[in-house]
Amino acid sequence: MSYEIIVLLVIVSGAMVLFVGGWLRVDLVGLLVLSSLSLTGLITPQEALAGFSSPAVVTVWALFILSAGLTRTGIAHQLGQPLQRFAKGSEVVLIMVLMAAASLLSALINTTTVAAILLPSTMELARRSGRPPSRLLLPLALGCLLGGPFTGISTPPNILVTDAIRAAGFTPFGIFDFTPITAVIVVVGIVFMVVFGRYLLPSRRLEDASGTGAAVGASYQLSTHLFTTRIPGGSPLEGRTIAESRIGSALYLTVLALQRNGMLQLAPRPDQVLQGGDVLIVHGNPSHLQRFHASQHLQVEPIEPLHDLLRDSLATAVAEIGDGSPLIGKQLSESGLRRDYRVHVLQVHGAGEQVAADLRYHRLANGDRLVLQGERAVLESLPEHQLFARVSLAAESEIETLLDRHGELLPIRVPQGSVLAGHDLVESRLSNAFGLTVVALRRDDTFLFMPSPQERVQPDDVLIVQGGRRDLEILEGLQELTIVKQSSSQIAELESQEIGVTEVLLSPRTTLAGKTLAELLFRERYGISVLAVWRKGQARRSQLQDMPLQFGDALLVYGHRSKLEALSRDPDFLVLDKAAARAPRLEKARLSVVIMAAVIISAMTGLLPISIAALVGATIMVLVGCLSMEEAYRAIEWKVIFLIASMLPLGAAIENSGAAQLGAAALVSSVGELGPRWVVAALFGVTVLGTQIIPTAALVVLMSPVALSAAATLSISPHLLMMTVAISASSSFASPLSHPAHLLVMGPGGYRFVDYLKVGVPITILTMAVSVVVLPILWPPY
Repeated sequence: MSYEIIVLLVIVSGAMVLFVGGWLRVDLVGLLVLSSLSLTGLITPQEALAGFSSPAVVTVWALFILSAGLTRTGIAHQLGQPLQRFAKGSEVVLIMVLMAAASLLSALINTTTVAAILLPSTMELARRSGRPPSRLLLPLALGCLLGGPFTGISTPPNILVTDAIRAAGFTPFGIFDFTPITAVIVVVGIVFMVVFGRYLLPSRRLEDASGTGAAVGASYQLSTHLFTTRIPGGSPLEGRTIAESRIGSALYLTVLALQRNGMLQLAPRPDQVLQGGDVLIVHGNPSHLQRFHASQHLQVEPIEPLHDLLRDSLATAVAEIGDGSPLIGKQLSESGLRRDYRVHVLQVHGAGEQVAADLRYHRLANGDRLVLQGERAVLESLPEHQLFARVSLAAESEIETLLDRHGELLPIRVPQGSVLAGHDLVESRLSNAFGLTVVALRRDDTFLFMPSPQERVQPDDVLIVQGGRRDLEILEGLQELTIVKQSSSQIAELESQEIGVTEVLLSPRTTLAGKTLAELLFRERYGISVLAVWRKGQARRSQLQDMPLQFGDALLVYGHRSKLEALSRDPDFLVLDKAAARAPRLEKARLSVVIMAAVIISAMTGLLPISIAALVGATIMVLVGCLSMEEAYRAIEWKVIFLIASMLPLGAAIENSGAAQLGAAALVSSVGELGPRWVVAALFGVTVLGTQIIPTAALVVLMSPVALSAAATLSISPHLLMMTVAISASSSFASPLSHPAHLLVMGPGGYRFVDYLKVGVPITILTMAVSVVVLPILWPPY
């Protein structure tokens, strides 16, 4: 054994130890290998730098950009949408469809990207079919990996072996030369999963999973605060919009999704009309709904016995704020008009007779005219307090007109067991939640007009409220709602290419500190919902609308990505996850498809080398706006690029030092006399074992010279052995650490290491058997 081979073995052994130990990043290990080969003289400076200009490296990074273009324009997501039509099918059908779809998509798009794209669709498929996600997610990952080698541009191993065989002076593989063997492996893999493999899959419900679909959801424990409720047929809520139902304002719940006739609508608009049978997936505290259920909180009584008393006692007046009034600059909640003076503000007319839209947050100004309601004697005494420049009682005809605008007077009794009993009027939230204003309270035979907001409600009290019967019907409808089930959904299922969840912070330059979400009209202004506020180490979920924001607060928001993108441009907020706030460029979808098709056709017909075709396609993707240059840079897996570029010279070192011939001799001496199929089996076995500890790109570089040398020694087809290296390098099925697609589904599926072994080892053996039988037929040895 020569000195050069000994040095090379030391370098390769050291790299393997570092790969297995994981102490250093794999791309840094690659750079160390490149540096060592250069310093020891095993390769020339030209050979050392050749990897960075290699057609294989250019092809890989260009394909990352092309794949990102398909994803950014929404094409990739649209390809996964048809899966939902199989939700009512059997488990066999679901597994077949999922694996076939994942395999075909992996022919065009990076396998990890395919797994990420199809993960939400698969979670929704599991939920709608009533199956645990663990029954479908591992088949999804296996489908991605099985179909990865479908074309010459779909995986780095295929690109690298094509480049290596071209560099050796042989005819390179065509773009579809990998398709026949991959198709056979995919079919065998699907048949195995359908016939045997599905019995090896665990049946763990999502609650048992160790992770969530979104990291941000885990920190806020969103999955524990998701549940579903159903709108009963004939409910008073039927025909009302989500906003009119007051599910948010009364129950502090946020409707994240609406399911109707088997179709799921994410982030429904506030003006979405509810129908009987609708299932709502909501976020919030279930106790807020449970406390309303199955209890008559309010009972409507006839108004006639009280009509004359109310008419004689209550009056209406118009008061104008003058210069120097202590009310100027205050909100109504700060004015003390109800608490201290026992009058209720019906309307506020500002400058130009404009009516204030939201009384709670209107700041009073000089010249404002307030329409007040209260006892006649109280209204007549208001000028003594010097709050207003003028106070004039309204005529009886004017009173009827004013009151009609604010609904009728309704006596409602608080029965025994009502959740309102024992709480003051503010806590009852009759006004804020249901639009009902308490103008009087009868307790036994005593009347209290315009009771203080701090007045506690007692059982058998009769509240005289101003509002509409429609408002009371909504309260009755909320009392009928029940928790259908604690939802098994996770936040990843409630995301799509158009809907997302992310975390935003108040920026250092914010002007919003001290203001509430209600004051800001946050939902109306930004079109997104706030699910929780992270403050002082804990998540707050209730009464968010009335919580003054503080610097340092983090808001968990949910809605259309286009709205999140608009929020990210607001100087008052910092969006932590920029990717979640990127809306798909659907208008560029057709362009991205045309560009990708042109790249494939030009490479397939030989019009352009695949490296040039991919490079031109990636450039046009950016030029026409399918993605920006910054997004193109982010799409490239630079760790993979540097690993490949720095490890490619290792092939030259193996060839120059004679190590390739040594490895080939060992392979030939052990199985060479048994025939080409045994050589294929041995080469496949060594390579597939290597994928468990060595990155596939590095392994292909390591095994390609050995395969070419063995082919030369045995005088058999180099294409046969190089195809074996490519297929075996992509057969990393048996470990969750062997491919990112496995890691992606591990948390949502609740998988353990042994689950991958039980399913992955048999599929690896089958893939090896198929390769041994089929490859010599497709690529004859002699």
